[in-house]
Amino acid sequence: MTLKKSSLKILFGLIAWLLWTPCLAQKKYEREYSIKPDAVPQKAMEFVTSVFKKPKIHWYREESLTGKTIEAKLKSSGKRFSIEFDEAGNIQDVEILSGISKMNAKGRTNLEDTLSKVFSRYKIDKTQIHWSGSAQALKESLNQDRAVNDVLIRYELIVKGYRDKIETYFEVLAESDGTIVRISEIVQRNTDNLMY
Repeated sequence: MTLKKSSLKILFGLIAWLLWTPCLAQKKYEREYSIKPDAVPQKAMEFVTSVFKKPKIHWYREESLTGKTIEAKLKSSGKRFSIEFDEAGNIQDVEILSGISKMNAKGRTNLEDTLSKVFSRYKIDKTQIHWSGSAQALKESLNQDRAVNDVLIRYELIVKGYRDKIETYFEVLAESDGTIVRISEIVQRNTDNLMY
C-alpha cells in the first residue's frame, strides 16, 4: 500500500512538473511606438470615446511575438487605463493600473507562495487588473467602474525575479484566487522600454 502511494505521489509530481515547465519557458517581447489618431481603427476610437468623455488618449501600436495590436492609454477618474484592440479595432482587453493589495487576501497569499517557489527572490514592480470579455461587457464594466458578471478578472504583474543568482523581468498572469496562468520572461531592448 505504501509503495502504491509513493508511486502516485511521484507520478503526480512528475505531471505537475511537466505542466509547469512550459509556463516558465515562455518568452514575451513587445515593442510599442506612438501612433497618430488618424492611424487608429475607427471602431477602436469609437469604443474609447463612447466610454470616456474628452479623454487625452495616447495611442500606440504594439508588436509582439504573437502579432500586432493597437493600444489606447489614458487616465480617467484618477485611474490609468490601457485598452487593447486588434488591428481591425475589436477590443481584446482592458488593464487598470493597480496595486497587489487590490487582490483578495487569500489570492494574494496563494500567489506570493507560488512566486516564492518559482524565484529565489522577487519583487513586484507593477500590477494591473486585467479584464477580458465581450465588447459590451467591457464597456458596461468601464461605465460602472467595476467588472460585471460576464468579465473575467485576472491580475497581470511585472516581477523582477531571481533564479540561480540571475535577475530577470517576468510577466505573470494570475487568476483572482492567486493561481498562476502564465509566466513569461520579458525580452527587453533598452530602446523599447515604455512603462506606463
